[in-house]
Amino acid sequence: MIITFATQKGGAGKTTLAIAFVNYLNALTGRKVNVYDFDFQKSFYNKWVEDEMLELPKLYDVNVIGDDENPFDDLEVLFDLKDSEDVNVFDLAGTLDEKYSDLLIYSDVIIIPFEYSDVSVKSTLVFKNLLGIIESQAERIFIRSKYDKGYKYLNQQEMDEEISKYGVLIETPVFKRNCLQTINTRKLSYEQKYAVRKPFNEIIESINEALQITL
Repeated sequence: MIITFATQKGGAGKTTLAIAFVNYLNALTGRKVNVYDFDFQKSFYNKWVEDEMLELPKLYDVNVIGDDENPFDDLEVLFDLKDSEDVNVFDLAGTLDEKYSDLLIYSDVIIIPFEYSDVSVKSTLVFKNLLGIIESQAERIFIRSKYDKGYKYLNQQEMDEEISKYGVLIETPVFKRNCLQTINTRKLSYEQKYAVRKPFNEIIESINEALQITL
């Protein structure tokens, strides 16, 4: 199985959510989880290396894909990952790049974090259109990130209605929490787990329903 975290713009909390999701999934399922950092900034990998100082056991390995590397010149590599019993999680850069096309087409699930800022709204709609142009076969799951429940987002209703036409919009947002700024790749604290538990359970339920599996 391939689960890809992707957006068209950085700053939406994509890598933080990817780390939290992999940690949460690792604790929840008996499946092996493999992580692939396909972002030129290598934020996931760098955090994973930095966390070696915590002297806690590794939950998973993080594989780096080089800036000039296209790992899917041979599509059989991609199909083997899709057919694997392992959960293969990719973290992509917040930008459009042709080398991501095959992965976006053949991922089983694409998780798309977004905010309600004008820039994030426009880039999310651009990314949604790109997935349509390349005829991506992936299940699309949209999740609101860094959501401030004390703020009234004027464009929320229109954005939610538009997004819901093209994928699953997770009902519970990931609220803006200070504890998520200190996330590491070795474990989730109680506060971090509480912050992501409900939206992540909804994501997992959507994946299970769409793919007819049990994570």
